[in-house]
Amino acid sequence: MAGSYLIGSPGRAPRALRLAVATLVGAIAFGASAAAQTPGRCTAFGDSITAGVGDDPEREAPGYPPRLEELVPGLVVDNRGVGAERTPEGLARIDGVLAEPGDCLLLMEGTNDISRGISPETTLFNLDRMASLAAEAGRTPYHATLIPRLLNARFDPNNVENQDLVQAIRRLAAERGRGLVDPFEVFSSRPRLFREYYYAGEEDPVGHPNGPGYDLLAAVFADVLLGTDSVPPVPTRLEPAHGASQVPADATVKVEMTDFGSDIVEGSAVLVVAGAPAPAPVVDDDGRRLQWSYKPPVPLSGVVTMTLRAWDLNGNVFNRQLGRFQVYGAVIPPGDVDRDGRVTGSDLVRLGLAFGAGASSRRYDADADLDGSGQVDGEDLAVLAANFGAGV
Repeated sequence: MAGSYLIGSPGRAPRALRLAVATLVGAIAFGASAAAQTPGRCTAFGDSITAGVGDDPEREAPGYPPRLEELVPGLVVDNRGVGAERTPEGLARIDGVLAEPGDCLLLMEGTNDISRGISPETTLFNLDRMASLAAEAGRTPYHATLIPRLLNARFDPNNVENQDLVQAIRRLAAERGRGLVDPFEVFSSRPRLFREYYYAGEEDPVGHPNGPGYDLLAAVFADVLLGTDSVPPVPTRLEPAHGASQVPADATVKVEMTDFGSDIVEGSAVLVVAGAPAPAPVVDDDGRRLQWSYKPPVPLSGVVTMTLRAWDLNGNVFNRQLGRFQVYGAVIPPGDVDRDGRVTGSDLVRLGLAFGAGASSRRYDADADLDGSGQVDGEDLAVLAANFGAGV
């Protein structure tokens, strides 16, 4: 697993605007057409991850753009990443970048918006506007999702806000008929993600790829530009959201799933809510979008886990937990590190992996720091042990 914050064990690697059927059909057709016509010159636009922070210091040209040039024959990629940039700042400088030569824009930005408390609505507006300006300038825009944030990230270490923003970016790409690059899904599927694919420096407030990580990121972009479908169907809406609390016991669960590369195999999709399978989803006419609106027959209680499995015609499998939410009145017992409603061996394992780590350490896990001291130590282990076996 990449980390328990990633909401379960993902299957093989990789939306807050509702889409009409006709709009989505056109979006998929557009995306396929854009991918079939490989651009000649792209601008990589974003923050420090685009700039290449954390890459192998021996590389003369860091980041994914130079690697992408190597993977797509004849492609030129101009790196216009700016460290620590937020989308309002990106929007302020996009016109100057679009004045440069090029026929496509690779737009990957928004993780610093989460860190600075910028609303997701503002982030989405800015991303949409930047992509629209690119289209008006004659460029093909591609939206990219964000990569997972570190377990010791200063903000959103459990990727709750990140996951919601990722789903919204997917929906935005589909609604506007733009190409989608989905590194969040691809990265989330990698075992030992942070150990093998992330920069190992302790002072990293978000999480940046290392050399192998930038290799992987470049491959995700290359697959989309070359028209290779390597990403499974992905969730584009989840209600209640992962991490929600005080959810009514009679809540209706709403889930949407979309495949940006091929049809979803008929009958492959199974949504499970609180251990019980939901009825079959409503399938879009083109076979690439599924929708569930499910009200469980028995009132929900405690901590509810949602899982989803589906695969597409190219064999790309999504099989993972979508998230968990707390029903009104549920109280998480002390020591429940993974917040599944019970203190069990899995919580002990997760605490053990972070044991001895302080807040600046790559191994630090804020959820395992049960007393909030900034150190995962014997005091936290004592809390877990005293409550072992307890449940909601």
